[in-house]
Amino acid sequence: MKKKLSLLFIQASMLFPACENELPYMDKPQAPQLLMNAFLEAGKEENGVFLRMVEDDELQADYVSNGSITVYVNGEKTETAQVEKVYAFSGDPNCKLKTPFRPGDHIRFEATTGDGQYRAGCEVEIPLPIEELIHVDTLRTQLRGSYSMMDCMQYKITIHDRPNEKNYYRLIIEENTYRVSSEDGVRYGPFPFYPEIINQEDIVLTDGHLTTADDDKFGILDLTVRNLNNVFTDGRFENGSYTLKVYTSVPNISESNRKDHYYLDVTVRLLSISQPYYRYLRAMNCLNSEDYNETFMEPVIVPQNVSGGLGFVGASSEQQVTLRMVDRPPF
Repeated sequence: MKKKLSLLFIQASMLFPACENELPYMDKPQAPQLLMNAFLEAGKEENGVFLRMVEDDELQADYVSNGSITVYVNGEKTETAQVEKVYAFSGDPNCKLKTPFRPGDHIRFEATTGDGQYRAGCEVEIPLPIEELIHVDTLRTQLRGSYSMMDCMQYKITIHDRPNEKNYYRLIIEENTYRVSSEDGVRYGPFPFYPEIINQEDIVLTDGHLTTADDDKFGILDLTVRNLNNVFTDGRFENGSYTLKVYTSVPNISESNRKDHYYLDVTVRLLSISQPYYRYLRAMNCLNSEDYNETFMEPVIVPQNVSGGLGFVGASSEQQVTLRMVDRPPF
């Protein structure tokens, strides 16, 4: 059951007060239900939604091939987006929304299959981002791995909490590569890549459970689940500032093509998310982690906020900083 729920509710690294429920354990065959998943980003030109049908008690889901989603922003209808045909193995959303979302917007979705037999709805609110810009310092260094020292990039990311409210955040580091052809000057890209964030030395991202590479060998009885989604609260720095310290692999560009001009930018993104989104991503930390032990740890409860069906729709707004890490001219 754990793996099946993970497959259904995780769609692309990267959630709300209304209609928040918890996904129940299903011990009997269920009637077909509409499954809707989406993670909306404020300011994005296009947001994708996964619309599927769950047709049996095994939670096997197939893409909806004929249907639509009607979008309301702050009580006003903005669009009705039609479902697109996609290949099941592509992992792409099958409904694209053109409506631009802004921080503070109240969003309502009404999804339906083409024949009108199945319907589902959801309401979410776009959180407000932090008010001050984030500051990033970088350092190329080494970090002890499982067997030896490894080259890595250290990021110290200073953030300022939104005052007088409980806040929930997610850290994402994104690498984007661009290539400019030496023949015609055409720029290709960006080609995104999301490196693994190593957060073992940060007290906030580990919730006080600092770790080292040796823990994999000797921490047999350690029941801590790693924070794979890099979500955290302001509980340790409420109304103040804090500097996250994390690591990634060293950004690099392939040496296979030395004729073109290559650039590599790193964007540090701090997402403001709601409490249900935070709880959802914490649940996903368990379902997608080798550290989670079903025998000794509490059962994972996956939140859902879709009425009339299944699924989770979340939203975020963000502050970000982009750094030029590689600028390699033609050889």
